[in-house]
Amino acid sequence: MPIQLLLDEDVPVPLRHDFDSAFDVETVEYRGWKSAENGDLLRRAEAEYDVFVTLDKNLPSQQNIGTFDIGVVVLCGNDVRLPALRELMPEANEMIRSVERGTLARVFPPNEATP
Repeated sequence: MPIQLLLDEDVPVPLRHDFDSAFDVETVEYRGWKSAENGDLLRRAEAEYDVFVTLDKNLPSQQNIGTFDIGVVVLCGNDVRLPALRELMPEANEMIRSVERGTLARVFPPNEATP
């Protein structure tokens, strides 16, 4: 069964094609959840998705990820444009396969020290 991914509204829609083809990828906008607050969004998402992908580096400090039945992957690039985000995708695809529900994984640019 494919991993069900939900991309936050801050993730550029064209990036959905850079996720592993074995993943089922949908966007917050497609679901009609664009204006939902983070907590509400995660509650909605946990019922149907395995992993939530976002660029929101502040999400972990705003939400207790452990209370949600969904894995969260934060793309921590230095730039939110597609070329820079695409550099994160090899590691992001690996993280998505291993992140567990109720946990958070951060993806940093290659060769950048993790804080």
